[in-house]
Amino acid sequence: MNGEDQATVDEHDRACAPARERCVAEEAAVTIRCYSGPNLPEMLMTPMIAHLMWKWRAAYQPALAAVGTKLSSRRRAVLERASRPRMVFVVGEEALMRFEAGKPDPTTAAEQMRTLGDDAAKRHVSVLIYPLSASALPADRFVVTTAMDGRTAVFSDTPGPSGLRVVRDLEQVEAYVAAFTALRGDSLSEDASRARIAEAFPPDHAAASPGDGDRADPPPTAVGP
Repeated sequence: MNGEDQATVDEHDRACAPARERCVAEEAAVTIRCYSGPNLPEMLMTPMIAHLMWKWRAAYQPALAAVGTKLSSRRRAVLERASRPRMVFVVGEEALMRFEAGKPDPTTAAEQMRTLGDDAAKRHVSVLIYPLSASALPADRFVVTTAMDGRTAVFSDTPGPSGLRVVRDLEQVEAYVAAFTALRGDSLSEDASRARIAEAFPPDHAAASPGDGDRADPPPTAVGP
């Protein structure tokens, strides 16, 4: 390998490093807080929706799309690992409305909404819908992970090649945590969020009726990568 090729490999590795670090942090976390803006959280996407999303992002963030595709199943598996973290997701209502309209197609949209509803019913998972009637959504999406030893890190979207900025500075971390707390406070309740998800099935795809607020027990086995 010549020097130019090695430099290209090194640049690619640097661009992929934050995404790998986020995945490892999620796998070790005891709590995960995610604000996904007007999009679904990547961890809650079905394989088909994740595939379409990364294919689209490859046009302007190829390194992130490449590593994101490889890590999709590992990140999704965090929901079902043996020692399950407490997970809270704040999702803009706009994300539901695209699937409600049957995009990218009614069958794929219905599968995603069914999966999202199942995830929201897990005892260790909260999916909170941030309604259109609330204040405008902040631009930056982010994930906050907290490990068993209390160490907390933030992985925030950035327009650069890596697509992510890793934040460990205590003051900055506290600012993100405060922002997440405010977003959570302005979101629908868990019951109302589950009901809104159930409403978001595209036409001709019936959703199961939302229950009385009790959460289903999560399945006992872990999902492999």
